[in-house]
Amino acid sequence: MNLTIKRSSLCPLCVLCVSVVELLWRKKPPQRHREHRGSTETEFRTASLLVIAAVFLCFPTIARAGNWANGSVTNSAGSRNYKIWIPTGYTGKTALPLVMMLHGCTQGPDDFAAGSQMNAIADKENFLVVYPEQPATANALKCWNWFEPTHQSRGEGEPALLAEMISSVSKAYKTDARRVYVAGASAGGAMAVIMAATYPDIFAAVGVHSGLAYKAAIGLAEGRLAMAATGAEPARLGQLAFDAIGDLGKSRHLMRVIVFQGTKDGAVAAANAARVISQWAKTNDLIDDAKDNNSVDDVPDRKQADTVPNGYVFTEFVYNDRKGKPLMEKWIVEELKHAWSGGAAGVPYADPKGPDASKEMWRFFHQSPPLAKRKK
Repeated sequence: MNLTIKRSSLCPLCVLCVSVVELLWRKKPPQRHREHRGSTETEFRTASLLVIAAVFLCFPTIARAGNWANGSVTNSAGSRNYKIWIPTGYTGKTALPLVMMLHGCTQGPDDFAAGSQMNAIADKENFLVVYPEQPATANALKCWNWFEPTHQSRGEGEPALLAEMISSVSKAYKTDARRVYVAGASAGGAMAVIMAATYPDIFAAVGVHSGLAYKAAIGLAEGRLAMAATGAEPARLGQLAFDAIGDLGKSRHLMRVIVFQGTKDGAVAAANAARVISQWAKTNDLIDDAKDNNSVDDVPDRKQADTVPNGYVFTEFVYNDRKGKPLMEKWIVEELKHAWSGGAAGVPYADPKGPDASKEMWRFFHQSPPLAKRKK
């Protein structure tokens, strides 16, 4: 009888345990019968106890590992598949926060999860992560169609499908409806902005990495210009986002926004980070008291520069609400190209030399006030 255990998905401690088990197994494999009593039986019993101890030490770690599950949604706008990461601590008894992660062009859920390393944070902090998948049949480059008018409104196109995913996940798993967040990179970052503007009753905060402002473009040609940080004034886009939110009563809230952007991004101009902040400053200004009076503005209230050890210099800008509480953040990373800041090494569109965007986004989400309770 041979003992072969796959190591690729095991933690370092488990690999050590498996090595011990295999060593003992080779040294003293199970006997079909007792050859004789005495030292041989004593050695075998000792080896067996060590094997059992190693297994008990190892298996709890394996059992508690997070895992993937698949799902799909279909409505009048079409259908989409998604993958969901179920964290280590999920029991089904306690409602957990949910983060939606929208991948960039040419990516899929697995690519984005590997690059952002959000699942590791989910295991540590205990929240669910859903990764919608944009197929090539919807966009040849698998981009979210943030620049198309049919995908920029509530109840239509891709926003309707993504909102349906939140509902689907919430039915299948125990989630906290008051602590749901959306984040994305590049085209996914632009779509995350659209989701925050069109479904603020679902999302308590939004994370935008290398993304664009709401309705920064109407059509593909404008989309290219918007990526170069040209087009409509952010203040006007802020008004459009406010109009998109509509009359949601108590569900309407100041949207907390965190933005990451690299200065050497060759796909999405660095100036788009400021445009996203300016758009949301205007939107939040109008949400705050229904007046265009700069109760929320795009002038940073705090600015701090730092450097990642052996990595890039970055500057964090913080924007407060009218009560002086942090509402928006902008992280500008020097030398960072079109890649997820602080992501995994060796993965396309990820760069470990920047500050950890996933860690900072979760920190920002976790600090955000939960949505108001909905009336049943």
